[in-house]
Amino acid sequence: MKQTLLLTLILLFGCGVTHAQEQEEARATVLGEEAYAAGKYKAAADYFAVAANAGDMQAQYRLGECYYYRRGVSRNYKQAFRWSEKAACQGHPAAQYLLATCYFRGKGVKRDYTQAVRWYEASARQGMAEAQQGLGLCYANGFGVTPDDTLAARWFAEAAEQGLAEAQFTLGVCYNEGKGVEKNLDKAFYWYRKAAYQELAEAQYFLGMCYYAGEGVKQD
Repeated sequence: MKQTLLLTLILLFGCGVTHAQEQEEARATVLGEEAYAAGKYKAAADYFAVAANAGDMQAQYRLGECYYYRRGVSRNYKQAFRWSEKAACQGHPAAQYLLATCYFRGKGVKRDYTQAVRWYEASARQGMAEAQQGLGLCYANGFGVTPDDTLAARWFAEAAEQGLAEAQFTLGVCYNEGKGVEKNLDKAFYWYRKAAYQELAEAQYFLGMCYYAGEGVKQD
């Protein structure tokens, strides 16, 4: 009877400590996000470090982002890679995209296009528009994969439908040149205009050329 009571107390006490720790970690992440949104990056990085070291994947991603973009900490690509990898392995889509970017650009790790594609795709399949664009570029240029214009256009379209200006412009180029899709100047104009309205300079130039040449729109 005494042994049973002792075991029960140990289990209850242990669960209480764990729950308290989890609450503290969650609060640190929340405080970090509040500080980050307010542009107080030093405080944000400090909060994220506490939660990240305890295993919180959102904090791990944010800490990696802070190191990558020099927000509140000195730029350190190795630390950016380290923390984004921890969060990416837990399934965090934005961290997977950041990790892919590290591999693609050789930041904090040896450049590896195959690994970049792996993580771009993991993130893209979770709906991350930037990763879909990155994956499309890999297929378009043969980085880490066999070049495939059809797959490239497919991923550009996924990102474009989500409103990513760079993908809208790139999809417009695909339609203009007939790469991965059937050539269609009307659709090229449509996507150039979408991107141009988001103030993407390249799209604005191409949209102007469409009006000048009367391609996909009445000449004006």
